Order: sequence, then C-alpha cells, then structure tokens
Amino acid sequence: MARDIVESVCEEFNRMHGSEGQVKVVEWLGDGFVAEFVGSFCVTCGFYDYFEDFALMLARRGVRVGIVSVEEFEGGARVVYRFLKEGEEQRFVPERVVLIYE
Repeated sequence: MARDIVESVCEEFNRMHGSEGQVKVVEWLGDGFVAEFVGSFCVTCGFYDYFEDFALMLARRGVRVGIVSVEEFEGGARVVYRFLKEGEEQRFVPERVVLIYE
C-alpha cells in the first residue's frame, strides 16, 4: 500500500513542479526507497526544499518518511528515504549554501 502511495505522490509532485523538478523512485529498500530528483530547480527555492516537500506530501497521504541521506550530482540528487516507525519524528537535512560568482 505504501508503495502505491509513493508512486502516486511522485506523479502528483511531477505535475505540480513541472519542468523545474521531477522525481522517480529508482530503488526500493526493505525499509524505504531511493528517489532521484532531476531538473533545473527554482533558484529562489531551496534545493533541499524539494526533498522535504516530497516527504510532506507523503505525510499528508499517511506515509511518514525521513531523509537518511542526499547524494548530489550535476542536475539533481538521489535521496534515500526511510519509512518512519510509530513515535519517530521527521528530521530534515540541513540546507547547503551555494554561492555562484559571475
């Protein structure tokens, strides 16, 4: 059931964020999954906000996850999510600051 909700939320997220950011599950784990985010991403939004928004969208559908790790690559990131157990709280990774000099 959680798997179906995650897939449904991926579709909703992709419709909502259009071309700025897309997500897909690239691997299912015993206690979670790996999601790959790709896109141009909104410059005024925080990069990590996309990962947190996805987790909050899942929570609204009854699937609680926490971010275990983020592996950034050019044009996106792979995010490992773990399903939370009863009593566990969501914790988000700190945002990184990137300065662009022109």
